[in-house]
Amino acid sequence: MSLNSIMQIGKSGLSGYQIATEVTSENIANVNTPGYSRQRVILETAPQTTANGFSIGTGVSVNGVERYYDGLIQQQMVTAQTTLGYDTAKSTVLQQIEPTFNEVANNGLGASISNFFGAWQDLTLNPSGTSERQTVLTQAQIMVDNFHATSKTLSDTIATQNTSLVATTDSINATLKNIAQLNGQIRTTQLVTGNANELKDQRDQLVQNLSKQVGITYTENSDGTTDIKFADGGGALVTGSQAGAFSLTPNATTPTLYDVNLTPAGGAAAAVVTPTTGTLGATLALRDTIIPGYQSQVDALAKSIADTVNSLHTAGFSPTGGTGQNFFTPPAAASGAAAGLQLATGLTTATIAASGSATLPGDNTNASAIAVLQHDTTTMSGATFNSYYDTLVSKVGLDVKSSGDTVTQDTAFSNQLSTLRDSNSGVSLDEELTKLVQYQRSYQASSKLITTATDMMDTVIGLIR
Repeated sequence: MSLNSIMQIGKSGLSGYQIATEVTSENIANVNTPGYSRQRVILETAPQTTANGFSIGTGVSVNGVERYYDGLIQQQMVTAQTTLGYDTAKSTVLQQIEPTFNEVANNGLGASISNFFGAWQDLTLNPSGTSERQTVLTQAQIMVDNFHATSKTLSDTIATQNTSLVATTDSINATLKNIAQLNGQIRTTQLVTGNANELKDQRDQLVQNLSKQVGITYTENSDGTTDIKFADGGGALVTGSQAGAFSLTPNATTPTLYDVNLTPAGGAAAAVVTPTTGTLGATLALRDTIIPGYQSQVDALAKSIADTVNSLHTAGFSPTGGTGQNFFTPPAAASGAAAGLQLATGLTTATIAASGSATLPGDNTNASAIAVLQHDTTTMSGATFNSYYDTLVSKVGLDVKSSGDTVTQDTAFSNQLSTLRDSNSGVSLDEELTKLVQYQRSYQASSKLITTATDMMDTVIGLIR
């Protein structure tokens, strides 16, 4: 081996350990960067040569820079984020509507129903009393107002969920575009044998963010790109550097509500889709199923109270012998009954039908019959008005508690996966500092090798002189 070969070996060491030091420095600099995967230099022996019949190495070469990456953990994190996104969105909205059904302060809908029928009970003691009759009207109006407030809160929440679809789909579309753009950059970088590790980290982080908003499946390709499909239907969201897009159009039946459409990557025609997972799926479930379910029960209660009270009140008699007076405006249907509940036109203290006889204006039999409705179990499928509403309140409370517990569990599982990922792909400062010292010493040794070869060459030149 010539002295020149020794210097070339030293040079390869300087170059290799310089790159190793740069990679280690990058790891240290990104110790707190979300989604960053630590990298390492792959060092290999340089091709061997033959000198004096012996096979001798020619130094070290850098075969590449790879990142610590576990595809299985990434897949689990994507799935966990989808579940967390759905449950978090659901829990947040349920907590917002829970105060509407809070009966602790005794001024909610349940209390107003009790007070309304309690006013009828008081009227039985003095059927012709003006103050007792006014109390019935006052308590009836309070109950009506509570039905309106409860219905409005639920309707406003449905409208809010519908409106939030705009921001959610815009955010999803922006993420899809960014992933497609990174796919293109990764593919181009790898074609020229460049290092696309950090671009892949950025893309993987975006894939996780996307999975929280909408359910997805993805495939990692040999050219470094990642193709993404919509979990509920399989439409292509990202194919290479092409991105699909979600859009919103008015529903044909209910124009005030949006349908979600997907235009797949590649330019295929848009089609209506129904996301069931992620934040987008939770928003649609809340808008179309969960909150309307609560509202339908409130409407059923309002209609039942109006119909049963009207049935008895129209058959009763006022102090002047009048009859046929509705107490509430009859609801046309159960849907919207709570929002539309009103005291009937012509209802005054003088037209309240407390008597059951036209000839006995001081009779209280009709007032007593209406008061007894509070304990009737035939109109609400075996439940009284109050117990039916209490069951609804309990259901809302249990749904809030259950969703909150689920979010806690989802968060713990997601954090566990993040910890597992960090243990595999995260940066350890202690480990990187150890490597930094190791590469520094190796660089110094390679430098010393070149210095030694230079001294040997000076000695040879000196002999010639």
